[in-house]
Amino acid sequence: MLTYRHAMYAGDIPSLSSILSNPAFVRSFTLRRLPLCRAAFLLRQVLNGLRTGCDISIIAREELETHLKDECTVSVHSCSFKEAGCRFKGPRFALEKHLDESSQQHLSLMCGVVSKQQHQIASLKSALSRLSLNYSGTLIWKISDFAAKMAEAKSKEGMELVSPPFYTSQYGYKLQASLFPNGNGAGEDTHISVYIKILPGEYDALLRWPFAHSVSFTLFDQSTCPEKACNIVESFIPDPTWKNFQRPSREPDSLGFGFPKFVSHEMLKKRHFMKDDTMFIRVKVDPSKIVAV
Repeated sequence: MLTYRHAMYAGDIPSLSSILSNPAFVRSFTLRRLPLCRAAFLLRQVLNGLRTGCDISIIAREELETHLKDECTVSVHSCSFKEAGCRFKGPRFALEKHLDESSQQHLSLMCGVVSKQQHQIASLKSALSRLSLNYSGTLIWKISDFAAKMAEAKSKEGMELVSPPFYTSQYGYKLQASLFPNGNGAGEDTHISVYIKILPGEYDALLRWPFAHSVSFTLFDQSTCPEKACNIVESFIPDPTWKNFQRPSREPDSLGFGFPKFVSHEMLKKRHFMKDDTMFIRVKVDPSKIVAV
């Protein structure tokens, strides 16, 4: 087979495009040790590898990526704090010097990133909280481990359980139920006491005051035969003259309004109000029963 040098002397000079488009020629040309003219030698360099500007002048193309990433002293690198806002770019030796001399700048950039992330996390938590809120006007409150809570209430005066907040509608009143396992006021030591509180809400300025919707509390009888269940229900219609139902301040009424003698401790034992040490109480706000003011 003629070498490229022989072909030149024979007057049969192939074009560069024809050389590069002929895989067999390229493979033979790049792998065999043949005497070459300078032009052919440079062509072999193009085919076999790539020139670099660092200490290694020629490198195989399959090794180029690793070389540039891990070894080359003159390839341009971005600072490892680029995502935090550092704009430095330079060769490896300059990058190492930059990292040594810019620790304070990088610390400041990272503090800014952390602060931004904290705001983002708070915003996401707020959005998640809004998605999980109850806007139906009805709360089903599950109270587990009631025996332990009752024992704690008997040893700790004024021990109160509070429900998750809920709303009468998406832009309505914000409410919260509370329960005293060992009673409160007239029901202390003998009854379970339940109350409803009006909490400051986002849309209070647009709502009608005083609060005038009827409120009912239902303790469910968890009988295995639903048609024989005997729930306990208490309800009230707010008195518009009472302070409890006025627009709440930033520090709402600590107790609320409800029933100190909702159900006696003795009654709890007579039916299936407790099952697996758990009780269910429904708190329902009915906007159809409104006091005219």
